[in-house]
This record gives sequence, structure tokens and C-alpha cells, in this order.
Amino acid sequence: MSETTVEQDVYAQVVGLGDSSGNEEMFQAAFVAGAAPKNRKDYGQYVFLVDGDAEINGNEATVPVKIMGGFVSSQEGDSAAKTKPGEKTETKMTWKLQREGEEWKIKEAPLPG
Repeated sequence: MSETTVEQDVYAQVVGLGDSSGNEEMFQAAFVAGAAPKNRKDYGQYVFLVDGDAEINGNEATVPVKIMGGFVSSQEGDSAAKTKPGEKTETKMTWKLQREGEEWKIKEAPLPG
């Protein structure tokens, strides 16, 4: 049996958000109802890594996230980049997740700036 742990489910939501940002439906589905930010495309400009242990409290989780910028996806082209090519940025933020039914969804995912 390959059941995932709560931590693995929470971490998968964080790490997968960059990929989800390319599709409106997937992006909306990653967040609790009504919580998806309007700046979806901005999320595609970053790589998200869990940076430490999640604090899970019942149906809520707080996750330390390392947000790395300067990784431009080739499909977006250089005009989509906020950072100069080769200029890598790294910021640490705290994201909040909430369980909706059996699934973990992102409640708050602030970006740097």
C-alpha cells in the first residue's frame, strides 16, 4: 500500500503550485474555495520548495516555503521574467493550507514583493 502521509499531501500542494499556475482550472483547484489569487501567472515565475517542517494542527497547516525566482520558463519567453536572466532570488515565506474534505488546499500563498 502506498498511502501518503499528511505531510506528503501538504508538501505536494506547495511544490506543485508552480506547475498549476499554467492552467486556470488547476490553479483554482489548488486553493480553498475563493482563495486563489488573481495574479496566477506570477506564480509560474517561481520555484517553490518546502523549507523545514510543516506545523499541522487538525485541518490547518502552516508551511515554511522557500520561493526561488529567476527561473524563466521557456514557454513564457524573456518578457515574462521580472528578474534578469541569471539573477536568482530566494525568499522565505510562510504559507497556510487547509483541509477541504479529504484534500489539502492552499489558503494563503504570499509571494515576495
